[in-house]
Amino acid sequence: MTVETNAPTCTMDTMISPGDALHPQSEWLFQPPPALADCVCHGLIKNLPGGPYLLPAGLQPIFLLVLDGGIRFLHANRQQQMARLNLCGGTQGPRQAWAAPGTRILTLSVKPGQLRRLIDMPAATIVDCRSPLDTLLRGEDLGELARCETALAATCDPSQQVAAFFRLLFSLRRRRAGLDADLHLPIDLLATAPGELADRFGISQRQFERRFLASYGQSLRSFRQQLRCSRLIAACICGQRRIDSWAGLAAEAGYFDQSHLHHDLQRFTGHTPGQLAAGLARDDPAFWPYRIASTRMGQLFGPSGY
Repeated sequence: MTVETNAPTCTMDTMISPGDALHPQSEWLFQPPPALADCVCHGLIKNLPGGPYLLPAGLQPIFLLVLDGGIRFLHANRQQQMARLNLCGGTQGPRQAWAAPGTRILTLSVKPGQLRRLIDMPAATIVDCRSPLDTLLRGEDLGELARCETALAATCDPSQQVAAFFRLLFSLRRRRAGLDADLHLPIDLLATAPGELADRFGISQRQFERRFLASYGQSLRSFRQQLRCSRLIAACICGQRRIDSWAGLAAEAGYFDQSHLHHDLQRFTGHTPGQLAAGLARDDPAFWPYRIASTRMGQLFGPSGY
């Protein structure tokens, strides 16, 4: 399926996840046009099972569009209704939410360091927050947002909805064409000592730490810890029906022992290993965030996973 936009075209492929065998059009994976490929990953349109769920912690900002139905989320011990078009910041812990029956969403992850080329803020500004897009845009950008909302409301065709959203992002990107990205590190450099990384950029270690915090929303040390768990989830848990050995996963991911893995899983997913294993084994609909095949995680979220 080809999506037409004012920007270059992109390809949209139907994807069926393991839990959706009876619903072959419950998910669509789409790639960004070349003009946006330096800023965002592949995106996903998904029909959500109704009811409560826990989202695992996520490392990067994500655009979230509620195309049909509705989502409520827990904030300050109160349930709040999510807007239709949102920017969700990276999160450092799980988030509880509820989807109404028939809810359909579009998600699109922003690549590390690239948010400022679409929205006038660094990633640190929106960590652990969700903001309606109309609160983040000004001037002509609000007019483009209104046109996007009108186009989204006029169709249920996934290709047309993706095209409408990409037209908005393309206009945002065009208006910020002269802006540089924030600090971005290839993932294989994240284990390097901060002082050495600062030398690579030709800045002091304190300057590097400030810029890393602005770009990634947390310190390098905290990011590394969350990254290890996130990559483990993406590679070894997502799309699986059973986990044969948590001790083996702990060793493979570089944990000192199994208890450290258990601590991080509960911290970043809200589930114990036993709860994760049981939810995956019995196809519990509340575990839909882990139904994405591991082969797709890199396309949707990059090498970091969630």
